Amino acid sequence: MNFIQYIKDSFDELNNHMTWISKEDAQKTTVTVAVFTILFALAVAGIDYVFQTGLDNFFKLF
Repeated sequence: MNFIQYIKDSFDELNNHMTWISKEDAQKTTVTVAVFTILFALAVAGIDYVFQTGLDNFFKLF
């Protein structure tokens, strides 16, 4: 099988033999992932701030 035929067969499979989720479901999932990503980033930033402040105060003792 040559490469061109492989690409054609792949597009045929994607267009005619796959079941895709609805646009609304895709949007809900995207928003959910974005919200949890932001919350996780804020949690990591908060933990980083606490550790950085703690280490700064620790090293000021010396």
